[in-house]
Amino acid sequence: MNSSQVAFNQVQKKKIRFRYETSGRWYKGSMHLHTVSSDGHLILEELVQKYAGEKFDFISITDHWCFPQLNGNRQTLPLLVIDGVELDGYDNLGTYYHVLVIGASLKPPILTGNFLKALRIAYSQGAVLIWAHPYWTGNSIQEGLRHKFHGLEIYNHSSQCENGSGYALAHWDGMLNHNPDFLGFATDDSHFLPDQPYWKGGWIMVNAAECSRQDILEGIRQGNFYATQGPEFKTIQYGDNKVTVETSAVTYVRLIGPRRTGKWIHALGKEPFCRAEFELPCDWPYARLEIEDAGGKRAWSNPLWFFG
Repeated sequence: MNSSQVAFNQVQKKKIRFRYETSGRWYKGSMHLHTVSSDGHLILEELVQKYAGEKFDFISITDHWCFPQLNGNRQTLPLLVIDGVELDGYDNLGTYYHVLVIGASLKPPILTGNFLKALRIAYSQGAVLIWAHPYWTGNSIQEGLRHKFHGLEIYNHSSQCENGSGYALAHWDGMLNHNPDFLGFATDDSHFLPDQPYWKGGWIMVNAAECSRQDILEGIRQGNFYATQGPEFKTIQYGDNKVTVETSAVTYVRLIGPRRTGKWIHALGKEPFCRAEFELPCDWPYARLEIEDAGGKRAWSNPLWFFG
């Protein structure tokens, strides 16, 4: 056994667990959408039909300070709708945030109008709290660390189309340096206003046994999903201190660690490829994967391991 393997085994003794279990099916979901109930242009049924037509399996409608009204029609919809809401407001130090609340068990008590109280209630109910478009909002990494967010929007399609502020990868790596379990989401943030037709630009793929509310939310909470603009992870597997991935056709696969660390495989001047393998560094507190296709579209895994 070489020194790298010995060191890696020592890290594993700290109860590190690998995140991905990809033996289920991948389900396609959009996590940040608006209707006429807040500042969107479409009614709920129109929004559902649009995403169902693009072969999405589930969505979360996240109108500002109000939950979707399904009127008992949940079972007849062509895709799964998971309850969500977008909260916004100031914390006690005067910083302004937008936060997606996904999958709260009890809805009405959250909608107090008080931002911090609503966050506390949502967290206590087991909701997934996603820090929304931090670059667009102008938040810093330190401001993100103040609250118990489970993850952030690493790509917000509407923010990118609007003024180029859709990527928050630097925010993500900054958060991962403090919390190696922090999750990354890609979203549309669609409103379908006449001058904002942006959609189908960012989503997540959850690996689950079935497309039920329980299984999808569990997959999200465990981070058994990836964020994407189009490229696909088919499998993510571990063995012999290595991670092996099978993907759609890509020109880059990157293993990204803290600060300046990283490894990469590319197909520049060659045909795209669909498989890559990396040895996992034993001294990185986290590692995440990024793939990129010939058109420059990317997909991102969550951190490959977590403590638990």
